[in-house]
Amino acid sequence: MIDICIIGGGAAGLTAAISAKEANSSLKVAIIEKKNQVGKKILVSGNGKCNMTNLACPGCGDTLDFFRRIGVITRKDSEGRVYPYTEEARAVRDALVGRARSLGVEIITSAEVLGINKQKNFHLDLGNKIIECGKVLISTGGKSSPQCGSTGDGYKFAKAFGHRVSKLIPVLTAIDVEEDMEKLAGIRAKAGVSLTYKGEEVFSERGEVQFTPAGVSGICIFNMSRFLMLPEGKTLKNGFDNYKIHIDFFPDNENLESLLQERIEHGFSGEKLLDYMIRKPIAERIIKLSGGDIRSASALLKDFTLSPSGAKGWNFAQVTKGGVILDEVDSKTMESKLIKNLYFAGEVLDYDGPCGGFNLQYAWETGAKAGRGMARE
Repeated sequence: MIDICIIGGGAAGLTAAISAKEANSSLKVAIIEKKNQVGKKILVSGNGKCNMTNLACPGCGDTLDFFRRIGVITRKDSEGRVYPYTEEARAVRDALVGRARSLGVEIITSAEVLGINKQKNFHLDLGNKIIECGKVLISTGGKSSPQCGSTGDGYKFAKAFGHRVSKLIPVLTAIDVEEDMEKLAGIRAKAGVSLTYKGEEVFSERGEVQFTPAGVSGICIFNMSRFLMLPEGKTLKNGFDNYKIHIDFFPDNENLESLLQERIEHGFSGEKLLDYMIRKPIAERIIKLSGGDIRSASALLKDFTLSPSGAKGWNFAQVTKGGVILDEVDSKTMESKLIKNLYFAGEVLDYDGPCGGFNLQYAWETGAKAGRGMARE
């Protein structure tokens, strides 16, 4: 029999395995991963550089200590984001796997858990065999990036044990809009962005907006997607009608009308009004919408409004909003309050943070707590 079975070999699962073995080396610990290798989502995080954590996270120090112990040296950027010094996500994944193996953690890949039954101990159904274990950690991830193995299995297991799961939404992803964006596709612009619902602002941030053939992308848009939620009773067809995306191309200039008047006096009028001020495809769109009118053009530069039709789906999302209700899990040990010896960690839980290392920090942190919690008895 295995002492601890960890379902899902991602960031939380690998950290939990290491933490459990470091706390009690005599334990028999196994990671069960349905893909052919563990840590696939780690490899694609941060555009392959792995934004490990953020200096703004309260638990950042513990995370950095943990990675120093397993050999990962880090560097930070001006925004507080922390990366491996090599800026290779593979360094993080390989260090975790190396430490787990050196501690004697068994890593079973290409093995999908089809169901969990609890009698005196837990029995995990792998289709071709049953594994018996004393404690189980569900660290299967959410539903985002299913190509990396996170297809929502953990929610099914949680519900089977009586846990509640909140509404699941793909977030940290691009947003599609109703307007024709083909001519703007590929353009990038530094701007202030905001999202309104029924006229009230629900999100605002500055950053680089990337225009796509279907809408908008970029870190500030990814963060915006966390606030674009389908209202109860609405369908995808018209559920986002009350939302508007507002783009301010000149967030530090409140008097564009006088600036445009000055440009006219210098010979920049008509189709040339916005030359050298803003990327040409955007300028052409604004000139067309405003008819060259100064007041209208300045208003559009400060409030270029788009109508969202929804966020990109699970294949494009970095994170799942929603999950196992946190009130039903002990925040110190990550043990279920409903089922003894059942634990949860990582994205399967009802937590989502902004871009910048916050979500991986949550995975390392809850994984470490679960590992130590499972090792205590």
